[in-house]
This record gives sequence, structure tokens and C-alpha cells, in this order.
Amino acid sequence: MRTLTIADNWKDWKFGDTDAVMTFNAQNDGQTPDFTNKTLTFKIADSAASTPDNPKDYVASAAGYVENNKVLLKTEDVKTLTPGTYSVELWVMDNSTEKNAIYPSKGFAFFSIEENTMKVSDITNVPSKTLEAIYADLKQQVGAIKKGSQGEPGKTPKIVMGSVTKLSPDAQPSATLVPLQSDPNTYTLNLQLPQGVQGEQGLQGIPGVGSKGLDGNNGLTPTIDPKTKHWMIGGTDTGVIAEGQAGKDADPSKYVTIVSFNQLRQQVQDNATALDVLQKSAVNKDLQTQIANLTSQVTDLTAQVKALQEAKSDTAKLDEPAKSDNKDDQSAKSDTPASSADSPSTPASSSTTTPDSTPASSAPATNASSASTSETSASSAVQ
Repeated sequence: MRTLTIADNWKDWKFGDTDAVMTFNAQNDGQTPDFTNKTLTFKIADSAASTPDNPKDYVASAAGYVENNKVLLKTEDVKTLTPGTYSVELWVMDNSTEKNAIYPSKGFAFFSIEENTMKVSDITNVPSKTLEAIYADLKQQVGAIKKGSQGEPGKTPKIVMGSVTKLSPDAQPSATLVPLQSDPNTYTLNLQLPQGVQGEQGLQGIPGVGSKGLDGNNGLTPTIDPKTKHWMIGGTDTGVIAEGQAGKDADPSKYVTIVSFNQLRQQVQDNATALDVLQKSAVNKDLQTQIANLTSQVTDLTAQVKALQEAKSDTAKLDEPAKSDNKDDQSAKSDTPASSADSPSTPASSSTTTPDSTPASSAPATNASSASTSETSASSAVQ
């Protein structure tokens, strides 16, 4: 929020005092703004003229000067104001964007102009005694004037165009000359001009009347030359072939015909159907049962063979004769014919030989072979 306060030292001054300076403090959210490259203008309105229909009567404007972060308003710039109370705003325009910031955001700052002893505020109605006093004062001042030495030629001021602010149609026009801080002899002219009242809409103009243009010439219809097959426009050969070139025949070896594809697809479907039927058939289930039974028999026979081999090994150790330390006995034993106990095989062992040489093991081997053959046949049928 923007605020604008005036110091009490020159808040009130008398009419005709052109050597006073009013000091204003402008703040933006509690911070002093940067007035670099800004144009400062005080807008002044007569508070005494405020009415419900016309709250403020704009009467004057004056330049603002920056000094020690304060904004100064010189009384000589508002010397035309008559005694009374005035409300004031500070307009800060950015010279780059030409946007205005108005201080304060709410309400106004106020100063008063008091009457002086001459009580002259309206030059059209001056009392005779006052005129006599003014005349005597002027006569005294003229008598005291002495011709001095000629002064130095003054500098011609430079005026550059500043901003032009558009006001409402009922506003008063105004202009300000603001000296540049970098060059006091150069002034920026800022204009505040009211917008003109919008005029009445003019009469509608008469519709224009035009004549119809001439028909254009018929265009050329393109044709195709029967010999060259080129596009012809009029009698000009464009060289552009109007017919497409014949393409190359396709290589049948790189493609599968529809008939072959359908045959392959039907064959796959038939095989899949036959396989599914075979897997679900009772015969297949019987084969799987037979294979399981044969596998169980082979396992049992293998266990029996292993037990017989171990029994044979133990019998051989029990029938082995004891060794003797008498060499004569050993010699006599060697001359005696071998008994039946020394035979390399016994009736018990003849029936319990290894599966590769005895009849007892031939049956399990045959059954295992049959089971293996049956399992192979069943597996082939499934495939």
C-alpha cells in the first residue's frame, strides 16, 4: 500500500509566499521507492469545493523534486492558488513504461494557504485602500531601485517532449515542465489532455456500383499423344509420360500359394485333432496303466536279483576250507581228488547265478524287456 504524508514545518503557509518548500514522505509498503528515471507530479484539488456530485475539483499541478529520499513541492510552483485547504496526490510515472503510481493509495495529503495582511485573493475586487497601499509600496520600491551592472546572458532552456496523458472529457487540461536532475537547464514537457467528446455517428455511405467484368478466355485442355504417350497442352509436348510403366512379374518361389497354405493349415488341424483324441482314448490310458505295472515288476525283480547276489557271496565264504600249517597235510590234500564240497558250484548256487547266466534271472530280464518294448510302443503311439 502506498502512503503520502506531509511534514508539519511547512504544512501551512501564507498566500504570496513563494520562498517556502513543503516536504512529503512517500512510502510503498513501508519502503522508500526508487525515483530514478521517474517523473514526479503533484496533482492538487480544492477541498473546499467538494460536494457529493463533485468530490474534488482539480485546480493545479506542480513538479516534484527528490532530495534525501524526500519529495519537495515548492510554493512558487503553486503561487496561483488562493487561500484555502487543498488535497494533494503524488503521481510517479516510469519514463520507460509510462505507467503511473499514485501516492497515497487511500485518501489524500492536505496543506493550507492562509491569507496575508493584504487579504488579496481576487484581483478583480480589490478595495481602494488596499490599492493605495500597493501604490505607495510600489513607489517606495521604485525609488529604491538602482541600475546595476548588466548581467550575463542567460541560458536558453531546452524542452524535450515527455508523456501525454489522456484524461476524461470533463477534466481540465494541464502541462508540467520538469527539470532533469542530470541537466537543470533541460525540462521535460508533460501534457495532460482531456479526451474529446465522442461525436454522432455519420450517415451511411451510398453502396458502390460496379460493372460486371468480361468473361475470360477458355483454358487449354490437356491431351495424350497416342504415339509417345506424353501429356500435350495445346501443341506443346510436356515430356511427361501419362501412362505408368509395366511392373516386373512376381517370383512365385518366394511366396506360398493360397492352396498350399490351406492344405498345410488343414493338415496341422487334423494332426492336432488326432493327437487330442489319442490322448483322451481308453487305449492310451490302458497302455499307461500297463507301463506303470511293468515298471513296478521290473523294480521288484531287480531287488530280488540283488538279494540273491548278496546270498551267493556269503555262501562262498562259509564253504571255504580252513588253512593248515602242516605241509604234509597240504601235500596229501592236494593229491586227494576234490570232493563235492570243493566243487566250484553247488546246487544252490546253480539256481542263484547272476542274471546274465542263470534261468532264475532270465524271467525278470524278459519281463523287463517286454516292459521296455511296451513302453516304447506306447510312447510311439502318443507321438
